[in-house]
Amino acid sequence: MTEQKNEINELLNELKRQKDNRYDVVVPGDQLKVTYDVGQKKIFMDVPQPEEQPAKLHGITDWAHHQISEKTQIPMRYYRKMQDEGKLDLLASNINTWLPSKDKRLVRVLDGNVRALLSDRYQTIDNYDIFYASLEQFSKIKEQKNMDVNILSSRLTDTNMYIKATSPQLNAEIKHWRGNGEPIHGGVIVTNSEVGNGAFTVKPFINVLVCTNGLVSDQIFKRVHIGRSKDIGYVKWSDETKQLEDAALWAKINDMIWNTFDLDIFAKWVDELNDVASTEIEKPERAIDNIIKAYEIPKSRKEDLLNQFTKEGSPTQWGLSMAVTRIAQYEENYNEQVRMEQIGAKLLKAEALTY
Repeated sequence: MTEQKNEINELLNELKRQKDNRYDVVVPGDQLKVTYDVGQKKIFMDVPQPEEQPAKLHGITDWAHHQISEKTQIPMRYYRKMQDEGKLDLLASNINTWLPSKDKRLVRVLDGNVRALLSDRYQTIDNYDIFYASLEQFSKIKEQKNMDVNILSSRLTDTNMYIKATSPQLNAEIKHWRGNGEPIHGGVIVTNSEVGNGAFTVKPFINVLVCTNGLVSDQIFKRVHIGRSKDIGYVKWSDETKQLEDAALWAKINDMIWNTFDLDIFAKWVDELNDVASTEIEKPERAIDNIIKAYEIPKSRKEDLLNQFTKEGSPTQWGLSMAVTRIAQYEENYNEQVRMEQIGAKLLKAEALTY
């Protein structure tokens, strides 16, 4: 519990630091230029500063490089080759030639680096605000529904924020093999990206207690970050936030978190899982081959998945799902871990396996 509190406090402190140190500016496309430094082996972008300060060269995050690759239609493999082989003059020339010049761009800057290059219609949904809104709703659930809410993890990656929370009052058992049952707790996973890596989402979440595997359901609520076109210049988000421009969004966020901690909704999902959990997998290797292909899992994980499926001791649809979500725990990339937990949940649908 102490470790979880420390994790939450660390995340809150980092979100506050980022909120205080970032800035956004809308720039005409033809003013966006990159340059390079052979000594540092880096590409830089010339970005206007807040408060009418002179433009300044900024570094570019890995995610922003991906966005530049997409916008210029320079294949990422070729983009990386120019970086790795030190052909920075060629890379800069390609970017400056092919970066669309007619569009306005929202440039998001943090700690001296361009962290995102987005449409001027991109609507920011701040991680800091989402986190506090979630905590507030968890408190209301505890007070008004008389349900404890435990935050299992709260993570901030280069591109996304995640909050996983469950309640011991949302408890059930999944029957999967010869009468064996697996105790679970239900809850929610809240995700957001400030840099354009997916929409804001609220999804039901299950924590398998014995092995702490996670299952992320299909999303119930999604908000794409699209708003009104913005004027060229420095964007003062704090003013817009004070105006509560999108009160309807926050109402929906609160409703979705509230409704996810619902006994009837949880029971319905458990029933759906129990309908397919005990379905036996007759050809595990073929099933895993199909999963790897369908969900673009690296082929190098095949042996790990087969071995883990055997260890599960349940040659069923549930066992296959648990093999995927168990492998997810070893992923260093938290974004990929959550993706694997989503795949695990998809495998527990009646139509998922026809092997």
